[in-house]
Amino acid sequence: MPKPQILTYIDAGTSDGTSRLMRTIGQQLRPGAYEIRAVMADDIKHDAELFDDAALFVMPGGADLPYCTALNGGPNGRIRKFVEEGGAYLGICAGAYYACRELAFHAGTDGAICGTRELSFVDALAVGSLPELTGGVTYDGTPRSAAAVEIRTTDRLTDAPMSLYTYYHGGCRFDFGHAPSPNVQILAVYTGIEGAPPAIVSSRVGKGRAILTGVHLETSERECRDALRGHTDMTTHVDVCQRLGETGTVRLAVFRQLLVHAGLALR
Repeated sequence: MPKPQILTYIDAGTSDGTSRLMRTIGQQLRPGAYEIRAVMADDIKHDAELFDDAALFVMPGGADLPYCTALNGGPNGRIRKFVEEGGAYLGICAGAYYACRELAFHAGTDGAICGTRELSFVDALAVGSLPELTGGVTYDGTPRSAAAVEIRTTDRLTDAPMSLYTYYHGGCRFDFGHAPSPNVQILAVYTGIEGAPPAIVSSRVGKGRAILTGVHLETSERECRDALRGHTDMTTHVDVCQRLGETGTVRLAVFRQLLVHAGLALR
């Protein structure tokens, strides 16, 4: 019998960190329980059996507009059908913007990207970037617009509140405009923004679930340092990596909780 698959999108628009994300997910899984597979838009368009053994579809960080170009129409319809029939979707940063009803993204170099999105797994407006988290710097794709930000969540085993630092680089907050619908859970909030808006949310979608995060829980202190190595901003922003290290164990535990929430079996 085939192993359940974790499908990770790697086509145009995905960031350089996608391979690290796949590795981090793989390190958490029960040994031998899953196959991790990289997929491209053509796979979603043409492989009729792609989702037959899938347990999770991961849409990583990067840029949302290339996702729209490649996947609008039939491919998005296949992703939505997979989730509605019991699958799970994990959207990180751009993958979270992409799966909301609508987005309003403002960047320092590319201007505004606004509009509705087809998947619409979460009935919210995804708003970013969030310069209040980055010392007033609007997202520009460089380490200058990255930060280690504090979020607050709840330990799913003990119901105890937890605060931790996690990597932020252009992600969103989720604006429901009203109380979230009963099928939505707020899993974490930003403590550094007035009103503590949602940073991570989860929504039932038919028989399945979509988990969206504006922050990069998968990024460790070491990976942060690796990304900075050789960059002109390294000495200025190494404090971001150091802060991630202060709560590294908790950060990884919360990332693991998301994977369990998505229905995966961990080591």
